[in-house]
Amino acid sequence: MKRTPKLIGIGYCGMDYLCVLPHIPHDDKVEIVESLIQGGGPAATAIVAAARLGADTAFCGVVGDDERGEQIVRGIADEGVDTAGIKVRKNAESPAGFCWIDQPSGKRSIAWTRGTARPLSAREFCRERIRASDLLHLDGHQMQAALAAAKTARKHGVCVSIDAGTLVPGIEELLALSDIIIASQPFAARFTGSRSPTAAVRKLFVPGCRFAGITLGKRGSIGFDGKQVFSCPQYEVPAEVDTTGAGDTYHGAFTFAVAQGRPWESCMRFATVVAALKCTQLGGRTGIPNLKTAEQHLKKFETTIRDA
Repeated sequence: MKRTPKLIGIGYCGMDYLCVLPHIPHDDKVEIVESLIQGGGPAATAIVAAARLGADTAFCGVVGDDERGEQIVRGIADEGVDTAGIKVRKNAESPAGFCWIDQPSGKRSIAWTRGTARPLSAREFCRERIRASDLLHLDGHQMQAALAAAKTARKHGVCVSIDAGTLVPGIEELLALSDIIIASQPFAARFTGSRSPTAAVRKLFVPGCRFAGITLGKRGSIGFDGKQVFSCPQYEVPAEVDTTGAGDTYHGAFTFAVAQGRPWESCMRFATVVAALKCTQLGGRTGIPNLKTAEQHLKKFETTIRDA
Protein backbone atom coordinates (compact mmCIF):
# COMPACT_ATOMS: atom_id res chain seq x y z
CA MET A 1 0.00 0.00 0.00
CA LYS A 2 1.52 3.31 -1.08
CA ARG A 3 1.65 6.07 1.55
CA THR A 4 -0.62 9.10 1.37
CA PRO A 5 0.99 11.88 -0.72
CA LYS A 6 1.05 15.42 0.68
CA LEU A 7 0.32 18.10 -1.93
CA ILE A 8 -0.19 21.86 -1.78
CA GLY A 9 -1.36 24.18 -4.55
CA ILE A 10 -1.06 27.93 -5.10
CA GLY A 11 -2.97 29.73 -7.81
CA TYR A 12 -6.34 30.61 -9.24
CA CYS A 13 -9.62 29.57 -7.64
CA GLY A 14 -12.95 30.78 -8.96
CA MET A 15 -16.57 29.89 -9.56
CA ASP A 16 -17.58 28.32 -12.88
CA TYR A 17 -20.98 29.01 -14.41
CA LEU A 18 -21.49 26.26 -16.97
CA CYS A 19 -24.20 25.63 -19.52
CA VAL A 20 -24.59 22.91 -22.12
CA LEU A 21 -25.87 24.18 -25.49
CA PRO A 22 -27.08 22.37 -28.63
CA HIS A 23 -24.59 24.63 -30.43
CA ILE A 24 -22.56 27.70 -29.48
CA PRO A 25 -24.34 30.71 -31.00
CA HIS A 26 -22.83 33.76 -32.67
CA ASP A 27 -25.03 36.87 -32.59
CA ASP A 28 -28.00 34.61 -31.86
CA LYS A 29 -29.98 33.00 -29.03
CA VAL A 30 -30.17 29.37 -27.95
CA GLU A 31 -31.95 27.51 -25.15
CA ILE A 32 -29.77 25.96 -22.43
CA VAL A 33 -29.91 22.16 -22.26
CA GLU A 34 -28.30 21.84 -18.82
CA SER A 35 -26.51 24.17 -16.39
CA LEU A 36 -24.29 23.94 -13.33
CA ILE A 37 -22.53 26.28 -10.91
CA GLN A 38 -19.32 24.80 -9.48
CA GLY A 39 -15.91 25.84 -8.20
CA GLY A 40 -13.04 25.91 -10.70
CA GLY A 41 -9.54 27.16 -11.41
CA PRO A 42 -6.43 25.34 -12.70
CA ALA A 43 -4.48 24.76 -9.47
CA ALA A 44 -7.60 24.60 -7.30
CA THR A 45 -9.21 21.87 -9.40
CA ALA A 46 -5.91 19.98 -9.64
CA ILE A 47 -5.70 19.94 -5.84
CA VAL A 48 -9.35 18.87 -5.57
CA ALA A 49 -8.56 15.99 -7.96
CA ALA A 50 -5.58 14.95 -5.82
CA ALA A 51 -7.74 15.11 -2.70
CA ARG A 52 -10.44 12.95 -4.26
CA LEU A 53 -7.75 10.40 -5.15
CA GLY A 54 -6.74 10.31 -1.49
CA ALA A 55 -3.95 12.86 -1.07
CA ASP A 56 -3.44 15.06 2.00
CA THR A 57 -3.96 18.48 0.40
CA ALA A 58 -3.93 22.24 0.97
CA PHE A 59 -4.57 25.26 -1.24
CA CYS A 60 -3.52 28.92 -1.18
CA GLY A 61 -5.30 31.59 -3.22
CA VAL A 62 -7.52 34.67 -2.94
CA VAL A 63 -11.24 35.40 -3.08
CA GLY A 64 -13.38 38.41 -2.34
CA ASP A 65 -15.68 38.75 0.65
CA ASP A 66 -18.75 38.22 -1.53
CA GLU A 67 -21.18 35.30 -1.73
CA ARG A 68 -19.21 33.85 -4.64
CA GLY A 69 -16.06 33.81 -2.49
CA GLU A 70 -17.83 31.90 0.26
CA GLN A 71 -19.01 29.33 -2.29
CA ILE A 72 -15.51 28.95 -3.74
CA VAL A 73 -13.90 28.28 -0.37
CA ARG A 74 -16.71 25.96 0.75
CA GLY A 75 -16.46 23.92 -2.45
CA ILE A 76 -12.74 23.33 -1.92
CA ALA A 77 -13.08 22.64 1.82
CA ASP A 78 -15.89 20.13 1.21
CA GLU A 79 -13.35 18.00 -0.69
CA GLY A 80 -11.22 17.73 2.44
CA VAL A 81 -8.66 20.29 1.29
CA ASP A 82 -7.05 22.56 3.89
CA THR A 83 -8.23 26.08 2.93
CA ALA A 84 -6.45 28.04 5.66
CA GLY A 85 -4.17 29.51 2.99
CA ILE A 86 -7.02 31.13 1.03
CA LYS A 87 -7.09 34.87 1.78
CA VAL A 88 -10.43 36.70 1.78
CA ARG A 89 -10.06 40.30 0.57
CA LYS A 90 -12.52 42.90 1.87
CA ASN A 91 -14.76 44.76 -0.58
CA ALA A 92 -13.51 42.66 -3.48
CA GLU A 93 -15.13 40.62 -6.25
CA SER A 94 -14.19 36.94 -6.47
CA PRO A 95 -12.89 35.26 -9.66
CA ALA A 96 -15.33 33.58 -12.04
CA GLY A 97 -15.47 31.67 -15.31
CA PHE A 98 -18.40 31.52 -17.73
CA CYS A 99 -18.35 28.29 -19.73
CA TRP A 100 -20.33 27.28 -22.82
CA ILE A 101 -20.21 23.57 -23.65
CA ASP A 102 -21.10 22.38 -27.15
CA GLN A 103 -23.34 19.33 -26.57
CA PRO A 104 -22.44 17.36 -29.74
CA SER A 105 -18.66 17.49 -29.14
CA GLY A 106 -18.23 18.22 -25.42
CA LYS A 107 -15.80 21.02 -26.30
CA ARG A 108 -16.08 24.28 -24.40
CA SER A 109 -15.44 27.99 -24.63
CA ILE A 110 -14.57 29.95 -21.49
CA ALA A 111 -14.56 33.64 -20.61
CA TRP A 112 -13.06 34.35 -17.20
CA THR A 113 -12.22 37.14 -14.79
CA ARG A 114 -9.68 37.22 -11.98
CA GLY A 115 -12.02 39.55 -10.07
CA THR A 116 -10.76 42.47 -8.02
CA ALA A 117 -9.18 40.63 -5.08
CA ARG A 118 -5.56 41.69 -4.54
CA PRO A 119 -3.13 38.84 -5.42
CA LEU A 120 -1.17 36.96 -2.78
CA SER A 121 2.04 38.71 -1.78
CA ALA A 122 5.43 37.00 -1.57
CA ARG A 123 4.82 36.59 2.17
CA GLU A 124 1.27 35.25 1.99
CA PHE A 125 1.68 31.54 1.50
CA CYS A 126 1.83 28.46 3.70
CA ARG A 127 5.60 28.10 4.27
CA GLU A 128 5.33 25.43 6.95
CA ARG A 129 2.86 23.43 4.88
CA ILE A 130 5.15 23.59 1.85
CA ARG A 131 8.12 22.33 3.86
CA ALA A 132 6.02 19.38 5.06
CA SER A 133 4.70 18.52 1.58
CA ASP A 134 5.89 16.13 -1.10
CA LEU A 135 4.93 18.45 -3.92
CA LEU A 136 3.96 22.08 -4.63
CA HIS A 137 1.67 22.63 -7.63
CA LEU A 138 1.41 26.02 -9.38
CA ASP A 139 -0.59 27.39 -12.32
CA GLY A 140 1.14 30.70 -13.12
CA HIS A 141 -1.37 32.80 -11.17
CA GLN A 142 -0.52 34.57 -7.87
CA MET A 143 2.92 35.04 -9.41
CA GLN A 144 4.77 36.79 -6.57
CA ALA A 145 3.62 34.22 -4.02
CA ALA A 146 4.26 31.39 -6.50
CA LEU A 147 7.86 32.46 -7.09
CA ALA A 148 8.56 32.78 -3.36
CA ALA A 149 6.87 29.45 -2.67
CA ALA A 150 8.82 27.69 -5.44
CA LYS A 151 12.09 29.00 -3.98
CA THR A 152 11.06 27.76 -0.53
CA ALA A 153 10.13 24.36 -1.95
CA ARG A 154 13.42 24.02 -3.83
CA LYS A 155 15.36 24.98 -0.69
CA HIS A 156 13.68 22.21 1.28
CA GLY A 157 13.77 19.52 -1.41
CA VAL A 158 10.06 19.68 -2.23
CA CYS A 159 9.12 18.88 -5.83
CA VAL A 160 7.65 21.82 -7.79
CA SER A 161 5.10 21.22 -10.55
CA ILE A 162 3.60 23.81 -12.88
CA ASP A 163 0.58 23.83 -15.16
CA ALA A 164 1.90 26.08 -17.91
CA GLY A 165 -1.10 27.45 -19.73
CA THR A 166 -0.63 31.19 -20.16
CA LEU A 167 2.36 33.35 -21.09
CA VAL A 168 2.41 35.85 -18.22
CA PRO A 169 5.18 38.07 -16.79
CA GLY A 170 7.45 35.98 -14.57
CA ILE A 171 6.60 32.64 -16.19
CA GLU A 172 10.17 32.00 -17.40
CA GLU A 173 11.54 32.45 -13.89
CA LEU A 174 8.82 30.16 -12.52
CA LEU A 175 9.59 27.49 -15.12
CA ALA A 176 13.26 27.66 -14.11
CA LEU A 177 12.23 26.81 -10.54
CA SER A 178 10.01 23.88 -11.57
CA ASP A 179 10.89 20.20 -11.46
CA ILE A 180 7.85 19.21 -13.52
CA ILE A 181 6.62 21.37 -16.41
CA ILE A 182 3.46 20.25 -18.18
CA ALA A 183 2.03 22.67 -20.72
CA SER A 184 -0.97 22.89 -23.00
CA GLN A 185 -0.12 22.54 -26.69
CA PRO A 186 -0.84 26.24 -27.46
CA PHE A 187 1.47 27.38 -24.64
CA ALA A 188 4.22 24.98 -25.69
CA ALA A 189 4.05 26.17 -29.29
CA ARG A 190 4.18 29.85 -28.33
CA PHE A 191 6.86 29.44 -25.67
CA THR A 192 9.21 27.22 -27.68
CA GLY A 193 8.40 28.48 -31.18
CA SER A 194 7.97 24.87 -32.34
CA ARG A 195 4.79 23.37 -33.80
CA SER A 196 6.13 19.85 -33.39
CA PRO A 197 5.14 18.44 -29.95
CA THR A 198 8.27 16.28 -29.87
CA ALA A 199 10.56 19.23 -30.54
CA ALA A 200 8.58 21.47 -28.19
CA VAL A 201 8.67 19.06 -25.25
CA ARG A 202 12.44 18.81 -25.55
CA LYS A 203 12.72 22.61 -25.48
CA LEU A 204 10.40 22.78 -22.45
CA PHE A 205 12.91 20.61 -20.58
CA VAL A 206 14.79 23.59 -19.14
CA PRO A 207 17.91 23.28 -16.92
CA GLY A 208 16.99 21.88 -13.51
CA CYS A 209 13.82 20.23 -14.85
CA ARG A 210 13.10 16.54 -14.16
CA PHE A 211 10.16 16.07 -16.52
CA ALA A 212 8.45 18.10 -19.25
CA GLY A 213 5.14 17.25 -20.84
CA ILE A 214 2.53 18.56 -23.25
CA THR A 215 -1.18 17.71 -23.21
CA LEU A 216 -2.54 17.20 -26.73
CA GLY A 217 -6.29 16.80 -26.25
CA LYS A 218 -7.68 13.99 -28.40
CA ARG A 219 -4.10 12.94 -29.24
CA GLY A 220 -3.21 12.21 -25.62
CA SER A 221 0.02 13.59 -24.19
CA ILE A 222 3.78 13.51 -24.67
CA GLY A 223 6.59 13.68 -22.11
CA PHE A 224 10.38 13.91 -21.86
CA ASP A 225 12.69 13.13 -18.93
CA GLY A 226 15.92 14.34 -20.52
CA LYS A 227 16.65 10.96 -22.06
CA GLN A 228 13.46 9.38 -23.34
CA VAL A 229 10.35 10.72 -25.06
CA PHE A 230 7.12 9.14 -23.79
CA SER A 231 3.85 9.11 -25.72
CA CYS A 232 0.47 8.34 -24.16
CA PRO A 233 -2.73 7.95 -26.22
CA GLN A 234 -6.14 9.20 -25.15
CA TYR A 235 -8.27 6.92 -22.95
CA GLU A 236 -11.59 6.38 -24.70
CA VAL A 237 -14.75 6.78 -22.61
CA PRO A 238 -18.28 5.89 -23.80
CA ALA A 239 -19.54 9.48 -23.84
CA GLU A 240 -17.58 12.72 -23.54
CA VAL A 241 -19.97 15.24 -21.99
CA ASP A 242 -17.74 18.16 -20.98
CA THR A 243 -13.99 18.77 -21.28
CA THR A 244 -14.00 21.67 -18.79
CA GLY A 245 -11.28 21.03 -16.19
CA ALA A 246 -9.80 18.03 -18.02
CA GLY A 247 -6.33 19.55 -18.13
CA ASP A 248 -6.54 20.65 -14.48
CA THR A 249 -7.59 17.13 -13.49
CA TYR A 250 -4.71 15.67 -15.52
CA HIS A 251 -2.28 17.80 -13.49
CA GLY A 252 -3.87 16.79 -10.19
CA ALA A 253 -3.69 13.09 -11.03
CA PHE A 254 -0.16 13.38 -12.44
CA THR A 255 1.16 15.11 -9.31
CA PHE A 256 -0.61 12.56 -7.12
CA ALA A 257 1.08 9.73 -9.02
CA VAL A 258 4.48 11.47 -8.90
CA ALA A 259 4.21 11.91 -5.13
CA GLN A 260 3.43 8.19 -4.87
CA GLY A 261 6.71 7.45 -6.64
CA ARG A 262 5.32 6.03 -9.89
CA PRO A 263 7.49 6.10 -13.06
CA TRP A 264 6.89 8.95 -15.51
CA GLU A 265 5.08 6.86 -18.11
CA SER A 266 2.82 5.38 -15.43
CA CYS A 267 2.05 8.89 -14.17
CA MET A 268 1.02 9.92 -17.68
CA ARG A 269 -1.29 6.93 -18.12
CA PHE A 270 -2.85 7.39 -14.70
CA ALA A 271 -3.45 11.11 -15.33
CA THR A 272 -4.91 10.36 -18.76
CA VAL A 273 -7.45 7.95 -17.30
CA VAL A 274 -8.51 10.29 -14.48
CA ALA A 275 -8.90 13.23 -16.88
CA ALA A 276 -10.95 11.14 -19.32
CA LEU A 277 -13.32 9.98 -16.57
CA LYS A 278 -13.81 13.60 -15.52
CA CYS A 279 -15.13 14.34 -19.01
CA THR A 280 -18.05 11.93 -18.59
CA GLN A 281 -19.99 14.45 -16.48
CA LEU A 282 -20.81 18.15 -16.63
CA GLY A 283 -18.44 20.38 -14.65
CA GLY A 284 -14.73 20.59 -14.00
CA ARG A 285 -14.96 18.51 -10.83
CA THR A 286 -18.15 16.42 -10.92
CA GLY A 287 -16.71 13.41 -12.73
CA ILE A 288 -13.31 13.22 -11.00
CA PRO A 289 -13.08 9.61 -9.77
CA ASN A 290 -11.78 8.17 -6.52
CA LEU A 291 -8.60 6.10 -6.50
CA LYS A 292 -10.33 2.72 -6.68
CA THR A 293 -12.28 3.65 -9.80
CA ALA A 294 -9.21 5.24 -11.40
CA GLU A 295 -7.10 2.13 -10.82
CA GLN A 296 -9.79 -0.13 -12.31
CA HIS A 297 -9.87 1.93 -15.50
CA LEU A 298 -6.07 2.18 -15.55
CA LYS A 299 -5.85 -1.62 -15.78
CA LYS A 300 -8.19 -1.58 -18.79
CA PHE A 301 -6.19 1.21 -20.40
CA GLU A 302 -2.85 -0.57 -19.96
CA THR A 303 -4.35 -3.77 -21.40
CA THR A 304 -5.57 -1.82 -24.43
CA ILE A 305 -2.11 -0.28 -24.93
CA ARG A 306 -0.38 -3.69 -24.67
CA ASP A 307 -2.81 -5.26 -27.17
CA ALA A 308 -2.53 -2.40 -29.66
